[in-house]
Amino acid sequence: MALHGEVVGAPRAERFAAAERRIGRVTHLLDELIEVPGTSIKVGLDPVIGLIPIAGDAVSALAGGWVILEASRFGLPRVVLARMILNLALDLGIGAIPLLGDAYDLFFRSNSRNLDLFRRHALDPAASTRGEQALFIGIALLVVGVVWLVVTVLGALVGWLGSTQI
Repeated sequence: MALHGEVVGAPRAERFAAAERRIGRVTHLLDELIEVPGTSIKVGLDPVIGLIPIAGDAVSALAGGWVILEASRFGLPRVVLARMILNLALDLGIGAIPLLGDAYDLFFRSNSRNLDLFRRHALDPAASTRGEQALFIGIALLVVGVVWLVVTVLGALVGWLGSTQI
């Protein structure tokens, strides 16, 4: 029986190379298919298919989800997979906004970011995840701060409304 993180079959480096090729092809297709003449900007199919309302973003999200599934098969740390999911969710959420989302897709490139995360953590499962942990701690603190602010403002508003009654 294989233990968590244990590599079964081909050596990890060979499995990594095969997975990286598959993920790299999808990433290239979605994020970097053609270079805009006269610039260093590369455009993939993601912003183009994103022009098709709902269906385009769904197709892009499915491809991005497949990239994350491939990465999870490698036993990447959960916090890294969560970061990859966050990248995809941001791409999907903002990408769903007509025109603005398509412009965002040109520059955010969630699949390229996720490929970088895969490369960093697939061959070295012990690679530092401090950056990802710090991001989620920051998000948690931001959420707590926003909730505190909303509760404080609502409390002040209720107090003010209560004091102005006749």
